[in-house]
Amino acid sequence: MKKALFLSLAVVALLLSSCAVNLGGVAANYYRMNNYYVNNHIDNGTHKLVIHNQQDFDAVFGAGAVMGRDGHPTAINFARQFVIAIILPETNRQTTIETAMLNRVGDRLYYSYIIEEGHATSYTMRPYTAVVVDRNEPSDVVFQRVTRQDLVNAGIQYNGPSPARPPL
Repeated sequence: MKKALFLSLAVVALLLSSCAVNLGGVAANYYRMNNYYVNNHIDNGTHKLVIHNQQDFDAVFGAGAVMGRDGHPTAINFARQFVIAIILPETNRQTTIETAMLNRVGDRLYYSYIIEEGHATSYTMRPYTAVVVDRNEPSDVVFQRVTRQDLVNAGIQYNGPSPARPPL
């Protein structure tokens, strides 16, 4: 009986520890991708992508320039950079995906993101976020959804969405 209880507790502890997020490591260099849209032929599931070339990028995203300052789509040089993207299913709820952090741990990048859902709208949207990363960073990416509370519990001060910088 004690053996079975101990084994059960050990299995539960293992499962809980495998769900933990990795918030350590060294911050990787990246910036937010702006003024693109998700092509409408992409199936309506959740997609977690690492894109290394223009052809694969063009299959997923289209340029969506807008008027005004900073209205041009973010320039991406795939010889020096790659893209990490998360695309969610279509929804009628105001939804944002924020990059909480991108950290290098060994030969992997840990992409931590926060999803926040707001009120219902009269229209549908396809939420996505994407960041442009220097190619000298590892391209083996682990996606991990976190909450603001996860960051507080880890002693990390979250300062809002990822930076929008010009290409490096």
